[in-house]
Amino acid sequence: MTNLRPPPVYKVIVAQLAATAFIAAVSLLFSGNVVAYSVLLGGLISALPNSYFAVQAFKYQGAQNADKVVKSFVRGELGKIGITIVLFALSFALITNLSELALILGFVTTHFVGVMMSGLISYSPTSDKT
Repeated sequence: MTNLRPPPVYKVIVAQLAATAFIAAVSLLFSGNVVAYSVLLGGLISALPNSYFAVQAFKYQGAQNADKVVKSFVRGELGKIGITIVLFALSFALITNLSELALILGFVTTHFVGVMMSGLISYSPTSDKT
């Protein structure tokens, strides 16, 4: 048993989803339906695989589980890449009225929000505040 806490990665996912919703709403106001749902899809293509990675990567903790930690990180990253590729492929193949530029910009913007939030999260692996 370990007394280490996992980092609060849910904050990154919540920030990504909030940014996606905000950008899609602004796009809807200024650019119309096609751009708005394209941005929304792009943001979800970034946020959903990141959620999968977060769940997988932080399943195990502690030195006794080091091999499980490494395997879960690898599984999470490979799954994230695979899910991202599949979601992009499905978007391009199945959605006929799509703004490709808006989709990519939604993806990049949401990914950037996740990277920035990862750096801003205050985290201490132990519960004591010494």
